[in-house]
Amino acid sequence: MNGNCLVIGDLNVDIIVADLNRPPEKGSEVIAKNHLLDIGGSGGIFSIVLSELGIKTHIISKIGNDTFGDFLIKRLGGHGVEVDKILIRENKNTGVTISLTYAEDKMQISSVEMVKKFNISDIVFEGFENIAHVHFSSYYMMDGLQNDYIRIISTIKKKYSNITFSMDTNDDPSGEWDDKIYETLPHIDVFLINKKEALKITKKNNIDDALEKLSKIVKTIVIKLGEDGYIAKHDGNLYSGGSLNVDFKDSTGAGDNFDAGFIYGFLNNMEPGKSLQIGNICGAKSVEYLGGSGTKEKFNKIHTLIKKIM
Repeated sequence: MNGNCLVIGDLNVDIIVADLNRPPEKGSEVIAKNHLLDIGGSGGIFSIVLSELGIKTHIISKIGNDTFGDFLIKRLGGHGVEVDKILIRENKNTGVTISLTYAEDKMQISSVEMVKKFNISDIVFEGFENIAHVHFSSYYMMDGLQNDYIRIISTIKKKYSNITFSMDTNDDPSGEWDDKIYETLPHIDVFLINKKEALKITKKNNIDDALEKLSKIVKTIVIKLGEDGYIAKHDGNLYSGGSLNVDFKDSTGAGDNFDAGFIYGFLNNMEPGKSLQIGNICGAKSVEYLGGSGTKEKFNKIHTLIKKIM
């Protein structure tokens, strides 16, 4: 294994309301068959999965000193994630995302002001051992960091040698998809996004053109295609794979699970094709459980499947 991982990004609780009988409409009530309180935020879910895969993982984020904050600290620690650099603020509310899941799609409502105001002064750059990789989550959600990613990367590189960086933008709640991200992308080694994000960021009409544009900027591009699998490019080499058969329950955090699986392979010096297979396994198993973190059963299945392809 080639070192530990530091995650800088969003952390909140997810309240997942699943198996709705229909999409909600204004002034009406819908019925759900299931619900779950879980760890949320792309950074939080990624951290749990990578830790469960065997990579020592630290997370830096900001939460409140409240019931939800206590829940996050205990659950993260229970999955082996290092939480000592998380900022805990008095009289502030930990972020919440409500995820409404029904057969065709999902709808999310987020109240995450703590995350949006997270900034470079909140980041502790000292006290980490053997950090080999840094993962940035939810670029468009992290308003307070968008002007400082290059400075953050530069500071980390001065302190930790031979370090690499990955990023997943996730959705842009503003719908603007600002081009400012192109200032940061040349400093990123692995860029992990889904089809919608790839098309919006590149302003292209098809996924092949989007991949080509991004591959000229970042060494490794991974585009997650959901039911259609994935497509990727590394050092000019093209990779693709189909989706796996799943017993679908909930798509919350599936992309973050894929990211963690890929970075697990990346940090173990696996060739990109193998890392993509592992990412695909993690994403597929994720949708078979409510919530992004899942259960011990989920991780046992993931480890078994990984062993089969090694």
